[in-house]
Amino acid sequence: MAKFEVTAPYKPLPWQIKPWQDKGLIVLCTGSAGGGKSRMAGEKVHAFMQKYDGATGLMLRKAREYASKSIVPFMNRTIIGDTPGVRMKKMDTLFEYPNDSTLYWGGMKDDPQREGLRSIGPDGALDIVWVEEANQFTETDFNELLARMRGKAAPWLQIILTTNPDYPTHWINERLIIGGEANVYFSGAKDNPYNPPSYINILERLTGVLYKRLALGQWIQAEGAVYEEFDPIIHVIDAFEIPEDWRRFRAIDFGFTNPFVCQWWAMDPDGRLYLYREIYHTQRLVEDHARDIVRLSDGENIDFTVADHDAEDRATLERHGVYTFAAIKDVSPGIQAVKARLAVAGDGKPRMFFMRGAVVEEDAQLRDNRRPTSTIDEFPGYLWHEAKDGRPVKEQPVKENDHGADTARYMTMQLDTNTGGVILFEV
Repeated sequence: MAKFEVTAPYKPLPWQIKPWQDKGLIVLCTGSAGGGKSRMAGEKVHAFMQKYDGATGLMLRKAREYASKSIVPFMNRTIIGDTPGVRMKKMDTLFEYPNDSTLYWGGMKDDPQREGLRSIGPDGALDIVWVEEANQFTETDFNELLARMRGKAAPWLQIILTTNPDYPTHWINERLIIGGEANVYFSGAKDNPYNPPSYINILERLTGVLYKRLALGQWIQAEGAVYEEFDPIIHVIDAFEIPEDWRRFRAIDFGFTNPFVCQWWAMDPDGRLYLYREIYHTQRLVEDHARDIVRLSDGENIDFTVADHDAEDRATLERHGVYTFAAIKDVSPGIQAVKARLAVAGDGKPRMFFMRGAVVEEDAQLRDNRRPTSTIDEFPGYLWHEAKDGRPVKEQPVKENDHGADTARYMTMQLDTNTGGVILFEV
């Protein structure tokens, strides 16, 4: 097991500790990637379920489908294993223990998933909760969970949050770490004896903000961020059903070793854009992506699709009925157009939003290599080149982890350089 170290500057002073904190209700495990946070949380939850009869536990990712592909098989194979009497019931999304304890899994990406969680446990009460990738959850999500911590199976209750660092104004950092509402434990990849040297090497090869967050475990804002206007609290919203009369568009950036990105955008009557669906995946042929695009777009009226310029890949899409216009790829004007949409307007709203859980299928290889798995993962770390004096050169973005950012730029340029999104020409 990894060694978790309490970092003194973040530990609240005795008179700052609220009554529930002294009993460890809220525990935050953070630090660099590979520090053993998930293993610790899984082991503790499993032990709790065995020790206390009739306990109700809950494991969460932001989206239930992500939980089913990550923490559920992790718990089943690595933590629970051949523990006598524990049964996994996929249809009911739970593990059943022989002492009448029940460990559920779920998500909170939208109202149906939240509603499904409200029926869990006697009278909606929970005894222990594990929130994995907690930086993807909103403060409202956390408050809802906190209000349900009223189980009686054990003499103590606990919410365990495990997460890599994010930007410094994230509610987890401001409320739980700096605000002192959690018992905070930091761990690093080198603290975990089960990490092979190759994994440490992967972290050491990261650069920029990803290196500082995932290798060093720092809660930092990207210096020289291209889209400094981007704020997940403002721009990332819960998914909702797109009205039928809203216009819809697609934008595509080709890739194989690097991610292939296809974004579905909707525009409301006031001209605001909403990214509501996204393919963000490596190691798949354009032929396969084309079939998925057709399937996922079934029943939708797509006004147009704008794509990168590769003629062969565009021809492949066309054979499947996905007709594209070549993107306007001017980098500097495109970035300025996206920045203009990200800026908060006079009505208090930006003109570009990103829905949570938009990615159709998480790329496990990207996730395991600690690379972005969606466009909103890219934005905070999309940086300007640095000059020799260390200052950002605001004409040259770094060509790294920018595939979703490029695709969003294609979409914005196609709409904002053509009146109302009407295609005036085809390259």
